[in-house]
Amino acid sequence: MSNWTHRLATVAIAACLAWHFLAILAPAWVTVVARPSFGRDFKSYYYAMDVAWAGGDPWDKKALAASAREDEVPGGTHPFLYPPPFLLVMLWSVPLDLHDAYRTWFWLDEMWLALAVLALWRWWRPLGASVAVSLAIAVAVFTAIPANHVMGQANYPGLALALLGLWAAARDWKVLGGVFIGAACMVKMSPALFVAWWILKGNWRAAFAACATAVALSIAVLPIVSLEHQLGFYTRVLPTFGSGTYNGLALQDGIAMFGNHSIPNIYHQLFYEQARELSTPARVLSSATALGLIGSLGFLFRRRDEDDLQRACQVGAIGVAMLLVPVYTYEHHAVWAIPAIVASLVALAHGRLGPGWGVLLGLAMACWATDISDMKSLSRGARAVSPVLGYSIQELKFLSLLVFLAATAWVGSRRYDAAATESPGESA
Repeated sequence: MSNWTHRLATVAIAACLAWHFLAILAPAWVTVVARPSFGRDFKSYYYAMDVAWAGGDPWDKKALAASAREDEVPGGTHPFLYPPPFLLVMLWSVPLDLHDAYRTWFWLDEMWLALAVLALWRWWRPLGASVAVSLAIAVAVFTAIPANHVMGQANYPGLALALLGLWAAARDWKVLGGVFIGAACMVKMSPALFVAWWILKGNWRAAFAACATAVALSIAVLPIVSLEHQLGFYTRVLPTFGSGTYNGLALQDGIAMFGNHSIPNIYHQLFYEQARELSTPARVLSSATALGLIGSLGFLFRRRDEDDLQRACQVGAIGVAMLLVPVYTYEHHAVWAIPAIVASLVALAHGRLGPGWGVLLGLAMACWATDISDMKSLSRGARAVSPVLGYSIQELKFLSLLVFLAATAWVGSRRYDAAATESPGESA
């Protein structure tokens, strides 16, 4: 890298980090302090911990609501949706009241984000300076990042643990990597797709360590959540994820709400029956598409002779697949696309993607740099001109996820000859 290019990259990184703190983090913190009712997602974790600490069932909506009423907390509480060991992450909140815990979680979230960014940079640093620049851009403009902070969401702990696990396994620390991924799966269950990827690659030690860690954490949380209540989660709550009822989650617009960026949302709108549950055709098509998507990625990534950039793109593609498959994928969930964004931009910098891909990625980045409320207003205005145009704007972020998926799947599955020069027509 030339001195001029290095200096330009340094300026870009510094500007992006400053933008993150001044234009992203600071306004989010002001919102958290001024309007604590925004943290309805965090309320579900906090009161689930409160109920479990008292020996109750943390997945019982009525118990959570009763606990919130005792504190005279307005705004309602979402049902708790996470696996039992997640509550180990919330032990620190027991002595705090809701507002102090919510504000503390804001900064814990930022620390988890910083850890995730550091892990990804350290892991992919051999791919060149474009990794740091791409990460800085993502942290600066990605609207999913402040959405997590304001809503008190729990995506960053799972993301950081997953990236630490993947990095450790890539450095041949298989057992340690499995421990981290197992912990990530017990924070959010979707990282189990990375375990499936390890199995596909024959990385059995890491996969076994991940499964063993999940079991060990389930045992460790027994003093807080009884075996009966844990079994209730897997037999009563978890099956509701496939239908969209999500343990009685009540949202005004249901599955079709603006900002749901998942494949089932598309089928739900095509085969609508009721707001908060998929119709039978939508459920069948969603399941078939999910199996087809995951199976296709497994087929494309089945080889074991990839280079570092191809493996990075495979991780990115799996992260996006984790977003497309569930019934609900909100703005804050999309931080799992950060590896795909970085891998795509790095692939572009390395010439693995041609100019055509560059245009698509630029448009996708612009969509994810646009606040969801602004996009919603734009969509409403466009519907007055054309319903089709309004609907297209509504799904722009979903389409952008498909762009990141296609770019990373393309690079991750394509044989690459370092001695050959790709033409734009071949790459785009």
